[in-house]
Amino acid sequence: MVSMVDETGIKRRPLLKGALLLGLAPVGAMAIVPLGGLIEDPHPEDEPLYHTGFKDGVRLVREDGTPIRPADLSEGGIETVFPGIPHGATNRHADSPTLLIHLRPEEGAKARELAKERDLFPTGATEAEKDELRKANYNNFYAYSKICTHAGCPASLYEQQTQRLLCPCHQSQFNVLDSCRPVFGPATRPLPQLPITVDDEGFFIAKSDYLEAVGPAFWERP
Repeated sequence: MVSMVDETGIKRRPLLKGALLLGLAPVGAMAIVPLGGLIEDPHPEDEPLYHTGFKDGVRLVREDGTPIRPADLSEGGIETVFPGIPHGATNRHADSPTLLIHLRPEEGAKARELAKERDLFPTGATEAEKDELRKANYNNFYAYSKICTHAGCPASLYEQQTQRLLCPCHQSQFNVLDSCRPVFGPATRPLPQLPITVDDEGFFIAKSDYLEAVGPAFWERP
């Protein structure tokens, strides 16, 4: 029987930014969004459509604000985390909930193998940036946006046997071992990955903001 881990960290928290953007999409407001080269961060810090609460050095914390070390999450485990900043787990940063996943050693090896085979990067990435993107995980720990790229619902169910994340709203499924690429359902874009490492005290921190824009599929490149 497939075991399920239900991480509902967003609970009933409305994804206000996602809802706002969905409302704008029909009038073509997103037609001019320049997705290429997002890792070069061409947008100002105060432009919320392109930034979450994460940036270099920000800790990954639980909803109660406590930071997390690698030893806190067992192999095969998953936990919803938030940026360790003021109001990081509130509606003010409703685009920031993240799934921290601890893959088993053989799963981590498979994930790295698939990533190397695909060798896919955002448009315009330099070789130095590509090297950084290849190191977005920390050992067998991976962090992905919890916001489904179809309609912004929380992708909160994890099938440990198949290593898939499931969104309960419209049944989209994402393969964690293959960079959280969609394998079933209406979602067409992978869940954005958050580059992570640990700080001097051994707690998880972000190395930057997400590698791609967070949110529903209207962000997708043509």
